Amino acid sequence: MSFGVAHVAPVLPDFLAAHPQVSVDLHLSDAVVDLVGGGFDLGLRIAALADSSLRVRRLCGVRRSLVATPGYLERHGRPAHPDDLKAHACLGYAYLPTPDRWHFSDPSGASVSVAPEGPLRANNADALAPALRAGLGLAVQPDFTIWDDLASGRLERVMPDWQPPPIALNLVMPPGLPRPARVSALIGFLEQAFAAVPWAQAPHPKSG
Repeated sequence: MSFGVAHVAPVLPDFLAAHPQVSVDLHLSDAVVDLVGGGFDLGLRIAALADSSLRVRRLCGVRRSLVATPGYLERHGRPAHPDDLKAHACLGYAYLPTPDRWHFSDPSGASVSVAPEGPLRANNADALAPALRAGLGLAVQPDFTIWDDLASGRLERVMPDWQPPPIALNLVMPPGLPRPARVSALIGFLEQAFAAVPWAQAPHPKSG
């Protein structure tokens, strides 16, 4: 939902202006929606996708980082290893694949998982933002929600050598062809819209 409000809704006016004969019915949710059962033409999902019958195009990588305010880090210290998080307040996101465990790996391939504990867990990233910015704890957040905070110094990356599992912005579609021209037009538009966003990681090879 955070991504849809902040990044999808703002680009749609340009698409609608270029295609006045097309209407868009935009549904936003942090939960996984059944595209086929819901009658959706396509969806955008930010995740490491499991195998399914859906057709997928990877648009770009999405970096996630452990972040906190400088004030929190000054008061509580900087964790250097995931095990150090046992002594810290952690703000959790309920729709992670394993919300009760945070997983990290380092460049050598070592992996560590920890059980985060803290004062708040929410099913939407924006709902964590006030507590995070108030210095009440650390959180694992995708760059598209914290890009401005990182650039301004309101938030800092913590434990940069330990990263959560990689995820990506994926365009997913029900199986089968042909697609209506209106859907193909929107697919092409979204591919261009997210080809060079500042928070994106890596190129976006087409597949599916």
